[in-house]
Amino acid sequence: MVGTPGMMQLDDESMKRYLAEGYLTIQTDFPADFHRRIWEQADRTFEAEGNPGNDIYPRVKELGEVLDHPSVRAALTGVLGPDYIVHPHRHCHQTPPGKDGQSNHKDSYEDDENVRHHRSRWAMAFYYPQDVDEAIGPTAVTPSSQYFLESESLDALEELKLCGPAGTVTIVHYDVWHRATPNQTDQNRYMMKFLFCRKAEPTSPAWNLVTSSGGSFSRHPAICRHLWDWNRGDDQVEAVKIDPEEAADLEAELVDGSEPERIDASYALGEAGEVGRLLESLRRQTTLKLGLNLERQHTNAAQVDAVYGLTVAGSAAVPALTDLLQDSEWPIRAACSDILGNIGRPAASAVSALTESLSDGSEWVRRNAAEALGTLTAANAVSALIGSLSDESVRVRHNALLSLLKIGGPAAPAAAELRRALEDENQYVRALSRQTLRAIDKL
Repeated sequence: MVGTPGMMQLDDESMKRYLAEGYLTIQTDFPADFHRRIWEQADRTFEAEGNPGNDIYPRVKELGEVLDHPSVRAALTGVLGPDYIVHPHRHCHQTPPGKDGQSNHKDSYEDDENVRHHRSRWAMAFYYPQDVDEAIGPTAVTPSSQYFLESESLDALEELKLCGPAGTVTIVHYDVWHRATPNQTDQNRYMMKFLFCRKAEPTSPAWNLVTSSGGSFSRHPAICRHLWDWNRGDDQVEAVKIDPEEAADLEAELVDGSEPERIDASYALGEAGEVGRLLESLRRQTTLKLGLNLERQHTNAAQVDAVYGLTVAGSAAVPALTDLLQDSEWPIRAACSDILGNIGRPAASAVSALTESLSDGSEWVRRNAAEALGTLTAANAVSALIGSLSDESVRVRHNALLSLLKIGGPAAPAAAELRRALEDENQYVRALSRQTLRAIDKL
């Protein structure tokens, strides 16, 4: 951390560590009795009524001070940009004495299935209100695992137990693999988890950038170089020329390689502007993986490896992806609507087509298009997003609301529908409606 009084920022090394390893650990400087009060309030709440879920935040008012700590805000700003959104999903994890550990997993929540992206648009914070050592059951993360979906890809990585004194906060990439470890003591262990998302695409570094190139990365070099540039606001890709034989080999590896090999191949094809080969892979992979994606919990139908390369290709891929929003196969339409959003600003020309996709017959297409329009902060899509607030799918309503929240002021015409959404059956729809009304100054 660096900065002047009242303004803290991440430095280059912290940002590089986050991109490569997927986490940053911060020590807050509140007095010991501050954290003790939080622990005691959590303990009383669990004893009296069980886990309060999302309501842990309003029950324990001091948690807001933790999230507002300058070091916490600096870390979240560095990885998500200024004005990041505090999502209404949060959870207090209790590990009672003698409880076994969890299995390794990626985080999610019940009411949405987002595509796992490499770009830092989502992050979590883990907060300990007590001293945590290995015996009491710390949360463990697997550094550098955030870019993998298959547990087999973790075999070459080592787990790290997040120990530290009361007040320790760890910021983690939303997709990092993690778990609670066994509690071998006679005390309850608490960890408060919070979810955050990026409000706007990066246009400049949100940390104290000194070295524009970022230097070398020992882990995931192709991914980290791309993300370093993207996070500092450079989303224009200059294609690297490769010969047809190398391109064909990469395309074959994207089909038959291990997950790390497939990801590297996808990035290499994207950097080379091999849009045609990536689209062929996209069509093949959506067909092969559709059944598994729909069967697995918390998995979007568009979760395929070619997404990464087409995102890297950027503007070169936009015309073909936009055309494919009219494809006869809904999985292709769903994937293309997601990729266009993931590309971000260079996909601005696709806003009109994505807006039309909000009325697609497929829930997955509508859901991914609703999310994409928020990433693109498409103010001219507000009217269509208002219509999506009455969609039968909670996934669509949730993402339409999140997009209106990202769009901000121009979403003011949605006020009447947002007030109606305050009575929605879904807790996240209600909460995001309230946040959006506050953002547009209509509550």
